[in-house]
Amino acid sequence: MAALLPLIILFALAYAVMIRPQQKRARDHQALIQATQVGDEVMTTAGIFGTVTAVEGDVVSVEIAPGTVMRVARAAIGRRMNAELDEYEAGETFDDIDDELGESVADETAAADDTAPSNGDAPPPVAPFPPTEIPPPPPPAPEVPPAPETPPPGVGPSSGEPG
Repeated sequence: MAALLPLIILFALAYAVMIRPQQKRARDHQALIQATQVGDEVMTTAGIFGTVTAVEGDVVSVEIAPGTVMRVARAAIGRRMNAELDEYEAGETFDDIDDELGESVADETAAADDTAPSNGDAPPPVAPFPPTEIPPPPPPAPEVPPAPETPPPGVGPSSGEPG
């Protein structure tokens, strides 16, 4: 029995570290897929952003540009872009969120602007990569004269047939 104890502990550790988090991710993705509806901004697992225009069973139509609609498998939806906005209350602004955090993003950008050099202190712009010399093309290969045609074997004066 004492020999099985390390094996049981190892299995419990593997379950806690690997299996359970993977099951949670699968449940979360399944919930995401089921919650996808027309009008949602989504990102596919391939990294393509678009807006859901139709949901037909396991196929979702995603408009990726005005007038350009592509159909993808429902399981290919990797993320809902407006899911983060659902977490906030409808009347809440980003200033309210800053107040909750106790700091302001505007304060951070103002501090960064104070340390930035003004136009008089800025170094002159650097030219992009210097132009490179393109080598001339190699000279054309000399023409090789075609080989003389030889008659097929068994035909001609050396075959012994009257010609």
